[in-house]
Amino acid sequence: MTILTNDDYTSLKAETLDAAMVYRLVSGVVVPRPIAWISTRSEQGVVNVAPFSSFNYVSQSPPMLAVNISIEQDNRLKDTARNIEQTQSFVVNIPSISLVETVHESSAAYPPEAGEAAALGIPLLPGLQVPVPRIAWAKAQMECVLRHRLPLGTGMNVLYIGEVVAFHLAHDIFDGRRVNSLALQPLARLGGPFYATLGELIQCEPPTPRDVHNS
Repeated sequence: MTILTNDDYTSLKAETLDAAMVYRLVSGVVVPRPIAWISTRSEQGVVNVAPFSSFNYVSQSPPMLAVNISIEQDNRLKDTARNIEQTQSFVVNIPSISLVETVHESSAAYPPEAGEAAALGIPLLPGLQVPVPRIAWAKAQMECVLRHRLPLGTGMNVLYIGEVVAFHLAHDIFDGRRVNSLALQPLARLGGPFYATLGELIQCEPPTPRDVHNS
C-alpha cells in the first residue's frame, strides 16, 4: 500500500474558495450519490420533476428523507422547493439506469408553467397519501410529507426533511421483505456530467468480534 506525504496533495482552505469551486470539489469527491427524482405539484396543478443528488435517508423511525435544494442566484426558490413549501408534500422516485437520459433532461430549467412531466412525456401515477403524483417509470417511489425546513450556511441552501408516509415498490425488486438492489439498478451521480451504476458489488461477512484489553 502506498503511503502519501503532504507533498502528494493539493491543499485548499475552504474559506478562500468561491461557491462554484466548492461545489465542484464536493460533488467530485462525495461519490457516488443516490438520486432523488422528485415529483411535486404546484398550486396551479403543474407537475414538476427534477433530480437532486444532495440526498439521503436520515431516520427510520419514522422513515425520513432529506434533500438539499439550492436557492437561485436571484434568491428565487427552485420550482421543486416552492412546490414543496406550498403543498407540504413531495414524492421521491428512485430512477434506474435505463432512465438516465430522461433524468438528465429533467435537470434543465423549465418555466414554472411548463412542467417536466408534460414536456418530457413522463407517465404518472396518483399519490395515495399525498396530493402529488409518482413517476410510473420508477421502480421505487416514496410519498413524503414535509416535516422540517432548515436553511443552511449563508442561506444559499435549504435542507428539506420529509417523512415517508407510503412506499411503492415494483414486484420485481421487492419480495415482501427485502429490496433487491441489483434488480432496482439505481442510477447514481458523480461530478460534472457523469453518472454511474452500482458496478461491482463486494460482499463481506460480519466482522469477527475482538476482545480489547486496556494495557
